[in-house]
Amino acid sequence: MINRALMQKGAKFVVVGTLGFLTDAGLLWLTTHKAGLDPYSGRLVSFSMALLVTWVLNSTFTFKNREKSGKRQLGSYVTVQVSSFGLNYAIYSALVWLNWAAPLIALLIAAFISMFYSFTTMNMWVFKDAKK
Repeated sequence: MINRALMQKGAKFVVVGTLGFLTDAGLLWLTTHKAGLDPYSGRLVSFSMALLVTWVLNSTFTFKNREKSGKRQLGSYVTVQVSSFGLNYAIYSALVWLNWAAPLIALLIAAFISMFYSFTTMNMWVFKDAKK
């Protein structure tokens, strides 16, 4: 059931995701246009930094992490993000490889699709309220 609290978390998740996307896209552009990396290697660098940014923001802002077991939760977060990245990277790579989209457009499409998986998994597993 969708309630007000879930909608608020969803809105915050979109804000954090947007900041993560901007981190990812900005670093992807820098690594491919300024550092000379190919779009696949550049994406691995940009994703790693975006993961760190979104972990900090999601745990403190979106889901307001109060759990003392931060290492366990970080491990769960990384697991979800890596699996989400697998989905995201497969879509991104296919679009680039098939020449259906430029890297930044492919990134946008892949990010939009994987966002739904990430939010659901984080809300139901990683940051699940212990009270429920």
